[in-house]
Amino acid sequence: MLSFLKKQFLPVGLITVALIGFFFPAPGLYMAQWPIAQFVAVAIIFVCSGLVLRTDEIRAALSAWSASLWGLLSILLVTPVIGALIAFQLPLDPSFQLGLALFCTMPTTLSSGIALTTQARGNVALALLLTVSTNLIGVFSVPFVLELLLESAGQVELSANKLLVKLCLFILLPLLVGKFLQLFIGEWAQRNRPHLTMLSNAALISIPWVKFSESSQQLTQIALASLLVLTVSGLLIHIIYLLLNDGVCRVLRFAAPVRKAVVLMASQKTLPVAMTVLAFLPVPAETKGLIAIPCITFHLGQIFLDAVIATRWGNAE
Repeated sequence: MLSFLKKQFLPVGLITVALIGFFFPAPGLYMAQWPIAQFVAVAIIFVCSGLVLRTDEIRAALSAWSASLWGLLSILLVTPVIGALIAFQLPLDPSFQLGLALFCTMPTTLSSGIALTTQARGNVALALLLTVSTNLIGVFSVPFVLELLLESAGQVELSANKLLVKLCLFILLPLLVGKFLQLFIGEWAQRNRPHLTMLSNAALISIPWVKFSESSQQLTQIALASLLVLTVSGLLIHIIYLLLNDGVCRVLRFAAPVRKAVVLMASQKTLPVAMTVLAFLPVPAETKGLIAIPCITFHLGQIFLDAVIATRWGNAE
């Protein structure tokens, strides 16, 4: 049982804090009075990511420049536009639409995509390149893509410049600090990678816990059917991403390992960056928990579905 909880710490933790925030909101509401705690949690996430981020193999992936180029375009532009356009047309509460659109604009996952690419026997170096490049570039591109999509849908008036400054301060800077510390404690970080991952996940879990607590009253008004529609919607958007990226890879005739890496990495979105952006989104605090729900259901759905795909690809060879 303990081994299972360690392996599934993030999904189990996200579900647990959702229930705690819903039924026992008082501790989360108390923590909400201390915004610095959320900023510290964000810093922990990205310092840990920087500590274990391996960039040695990136140069080996540069030879697959066409696959890298499509992966960048798909992650940072194509899938955000497609996902947001679909999200705002779905029969969902506006907060759920906003949450789906927000998550769709994110860069690719920080670690799970690489793990799944390895499991699928894909090009891990390319997966690593897409992870590093899109999360670095995404700090600068996401605010402007998000501003354009949200304002065109009439949802939120967002200042891309202000958001950019905050993302540089709370994502890029901690990530670079972690990468710098890797020069001195890199071997220790790799040996303790599972513990650092658990620390990062614990910090990540604390953010939606506060958001769920702040939105506990609004959450009581959500029908189970709405949550089901939301979950299915996230899965359908992710399946569209998978089919789109797989189709482009086949048209461009990428080799199988390259295709697997691009399909998995270009179809996933990262939850830590989404939670960080949500913390800075200019919307009422009591609705942020509602916006967080689509991000979490989408994240869990994509991981479970892609795990099945990666296992099937890995066993096929």
